[in-house]
Amino acid sequence: MNFSQAVKSALIEKYSTFSGRASRAEWWYFLLFTIIVSIVVSALVAFTTFGSVDWEYVATLNEGQATEFLLDSSFGIGTRLSAVILSLAFFLPSLAVTIRRLQDLDASYYWAIPYFIASIMSIWMAIFPSVEPAAIRLDAAGNLVTLLYCLAFLRKGGYEDNRFGANPLEEEDTY
Repeated sequence: MNFSQAVKSALIEKYSTFSGRASRAEWWYFLLFTIIVSIVVSALVAFTTFGSVDWEYVATLNEGQATEFLLDSSFGIGTRLSAVILSLAFFLPSLAVTIRRLQDLDASYYWAIPYFIASIMSIWMAIFPSVEPAAIRLDAAGNLVTLLYCLAFLRKGGYEDNRFGANPLEEEDTY
């Protein structure tokens, strides 16, 4: 499965399909796609709103005040809004491909609950950003969960059929 096939599969063909299996390539290419889209959209939003911030005034503030000022500026609001929109747009296909990837590893979809919680925490932090230490630790815990899934998804799925369906790599060969 190549990049375009993985994106087409995750976003169009199996947008909200939780049954079956997803190969490593499908999950990793979809993750790469979401990262690329997020970077491009964030760069565009930052480029269009960066000039609206009075950077000389920000330089006179302490760290906490500068953070609050930037979060409340059009730069911060635009960046947060784009992050929330992208997170919500990619939430369902990301969860679906993650569950299918878990099923390729012959693991129950219940193992997607920590990933689901980490995704919800990420969306929450994008809507309501905070510089409080507890919020920063909570966000870091969500990132740790995502990292653990990335490490787990480096494993190959079984070549044989499992309780969730046929090997997704064999299904590709039939086309």
